[in-house]
Amino acid sequence: MKLLLTRHGQSRWQTDGDSAGADAPLSPLGRLQAHRLGDFLQHYEHVDRVVASNLQRAYETATIAVSYLNLPVSVEPGLREFTSHEAGVSPLPVSLRNPLSSAPPHPQYLAFRERISTALQRVIGDGEQDETILVVAHGGAIGTTLRVLLGSTTQRVWTANTALHALRWTGEFWVVRYLNKQEHLSRPLRSW
Repeated sequence: MKLLLTRHGQSRWQTDGDSAGADAPLSPLGRLQAHRLGDFLQHYEHVDRVVASNLQRAYETATIAVSYLNLPVSVEPGLREFTSHEAGVSPLPVSLRNPLSSAPPHPQYLAFRERISTALQRVIGDGEQDETILVVAHGGAIGTTLRVLLGSTTQRVWTANTALHALRWTGEFWVVRYLNKQEHLSRPLRSW
């Protein structure tokens, strides 16, 4: 099994701030990033299934990308991003901002990690051995996904908009093939 993880394209929240709302749609650049992602996947990756967070920016990214792949998008609400509202704290505790800190993980982060882990079980639990699954989610959700799959509590990966991470299941453990691949963002579109 191969798992491709990608962050949504640039959202209106990233350009307009809080006025865009917590569930902001993609910006014009975000839509272009999603097209470039779809074009890249069409030419360089075989994808069998696409699963997206239920937040608008991730679902919209997935919908644009799959227009190049002729696949449906399944929605997995458990892949949505962690929010300060969900934590009930503001600002985020040090253990949420910095998993490398010596402080024990914050209880809200542990709940978020459990939500991501449960969502992953739903996404990959039914997968076939030779299936490639594209997951479209959010920076924090992807970082936590990587920590869950690699059995780490401290590794951190910054994820650019529509950057790809690829992992392959060996039958015993997950192997990282690449992290934060962004070459598709600078390529001209061939099929748009």
